[in-house]
Amino acid sequence: MDRKTVGYRVRDLVSGQETLLCSLNPPGIPFRRFFFSPEALEFANSLLKEAAEGAQVILADEVGPLELAGGGFAPGMRAALSSPAFLVLTVRPSLVDAVRAWAGLPATTPVWALSPTEADIRRMHGGS
Repeated sequence: MDRKTVGYRVRDLVSGQETLLCSLNPPGIPFRRFFFSPEALEFANSLLKEAAEGAQVILADEVGPLELAGGGFAPGMRAALSSPAFLVLTVRPSLVDAVRAWAGLPATTPVWALSPTEADIRRMHGGS
């Protein structure tokens, strides 16, 4: 079976509320092969900013090319980076150094870049 990513959702891990972040088809803000919902980006950034005001842990999946270009979750991530919260960021292995520089994180900041195995990918897509 040929599996293809057709979009992503953004979810508030506290309330469970979620919305479509991006899809392969318009409308939305085009970036690479996806169209991003302005409302979903606003929702995600507001969650990150709210978390920056009081959360002990902030999880952002993922910080990538859109944020590096100043879009996506960049406004919310700026707030999160200035908060005292423990940050958990997922980053593609090829972008770790670029994200570290963008975020102003020192080279001594612990970073773990894990790539899923083929078996992990099959499990994520409902295979065995």
